[in-house]
Amino acid sequence: MSLLVWIDGDLVPAAQATVSVFDRGFRNGEGVFETFRAYGDFVFRIDEHLRRALAGAAELGFDAGPPARLRDAVTRTAQANLAALEGRDSALRLTVSAGPIDPDSPFPGRAVGFPTAVVTSHALALPPDRFERGARAVTVPLARELPHVKAVSYLVAVTARRRAREEGADEALLTTATGEVLEGAGSNLFAVVDGALVTPPLEAGLLAGVTRSVVLEVADRIGVACATVPLSTAQVRGADEAFLTATTREVTPLLAVDGHRIGDGTPGPVTTRIAAGYRAVVEEEHAAASA
Repeated sequence: MSLLVWIDGDLVPAAQATVSVFDRGFRNGEGVFETFRAYGDFVFRIDEHLRRALAGAAELGFDAGPPARLRDAVTRTAQANLAALEGRDSALRLTVSAGPIDPDSPFPGRAVGFPTAVVTSHALALPPDRFERGARAVTVPLARELPHVKAVSYLVAVTARRRAREEGADEALLTTATGEVLEGAGSNLFAVVDGALVTPPLEAGLLAGVTRSVVLEVADRIGVACATVPLSTAQVRGADEAFLTATTREVTPLLAVDGHRIGDGTPGPVTTRIAAGYRAVVEEEHAAASA
């Protein structure tokens, strides 16, 4: 069965989904995106993702459209592809651009028509031993241009992740010129430093990850205090334990940074508790949605 793509109100086979060459997302990077994780046809924390997308679009100067329409697009796409994906968990991506542009108007161009909205879906192929294997990262002295907006202009993250892969790592940790660690190229960072759970503050210039916010809820729920404080590269390398958070990968132990082993090189006890608490939240909300 062919996967279906939702594009501007219609579900069409992926091979037939096209966007204009005059689209402002394609031409100028004027657009936002969100990645959702669907457990079967249950899309976790869909409204939090949509709120961030709408806020990001407003920051870029355009209206992404009615939230209910975008919500329906995401849920319809998850349901429509469930059979083709054989019921497996999936990742959905919503992309909303500012829409087509008049190419004859002066830069940055005059908008014509309405925003373009697209939702795609694909199966998650995560190895069963993903948690035990964890991840390895390298620091890269780059920071995203508009860190609080999940913009389709994703060159910093792509460049950083490519450098990480070239060095045999799974993730890149973006850092400031002074060595302060901000976030991963596609994740947020938590670390246990001197026995305390910490994560960089949003004010430092990083994305307010939806999974990051769930982890903060989980930490409070299980009685693990978490401070939002700046983190140096040296502190992360010397941490007792560390982990990354991302929508599709949930909580992933970070076992080495720049070749320095974190803790004893295995998932730590705080990381393990947070991961279990996160999955408990997913299961509770899934059950409530199915009731």
